[in-house]
Amino acid sequence: MSGGAPMNVLQRRTLVTGASHPIGVELVRQALQRGDQVFAACRNPARVPVLADLRAEFAGLTLLPLDPADPSSVTDVIPVLESFTDTLDLLVVGPAEPAAHDRVTDRARDEQLETLTATGLTEQLRRQAVAPLVLVRSLLPFLTHRDGARVLLVSSWLGSIANKTQGGDYATCASAAALHMLGRTLAHDLVDRKIVVCVGNPGAFATSPDGPLMRHSVEEAALGLLSQMDRLPAERSGAYLDWTGSERAW
Repeated sequence: MSGGAPMNVLQRRTLVTGASHPIGVELVRQALQRGDQVFAACRNPARVPVLADLRAEFAGLTLLPLDPADPSSVTDVIPVLESFTDTLDLLVVGPAEPAAHDRVTDRARDEQLETLTATGLTEQLRRQAVAPLVLVRSLLPFLTHRDGARVLLVSSWLGSIANKTQGGDYATCASAAALHMLGRTLAHDLVDRKIVVCVGNPGAFATSPDGPLMRHSVEEAALGLLSQMDRLPAERSGAYLDWTGSERAW
């Protein structure tokens, strides 16, 4: 499904996955506001009213049905994307959506030693770490072009091994740490293709003005991530940064 005016060849082409998540929506909004041609992808865009609102507001937004953890979904979206563009300048891999039939209680179960299951941990690793890597590989034909491209993997501070100072959060921490290693490895493999990779941490953001104190806004988090991605020099590809540009501890 699509919306907007014909592609301006001078526009930056940006694909954002996880566009049903608050940070994903805001990354889409910020990219549109700076003039990008944006492809916003999530499992079912029709069920995300804010994306419809953005499509009505901005001419440069196209909505794509895509679940990176579903191989058939990735296969199906590629010819759709090809009908709009043959190149991407920026791929933003946002937070993974829960599985279609996932329950909050199941995700909470796999965060605690006493209740976690091997199946649950494996599924989290597949969705949060493996799927993003495979998606980047699938989209390499779009990312490999004369001017090079950039890949932003949106992660979490919970993936920092150095800063792990307490128990719990097994599934979240393990999958984020795995994404960090895969992203770092990917950066080395894509050097010759002139593709720059960044692992980005949006920090503890609030999604409304009356959100928790001492948190920055989701708008600041999204704008910060996009800005740091733009500024990252090729020689620092594979860096793990937060939304302010500060290096995070691995």
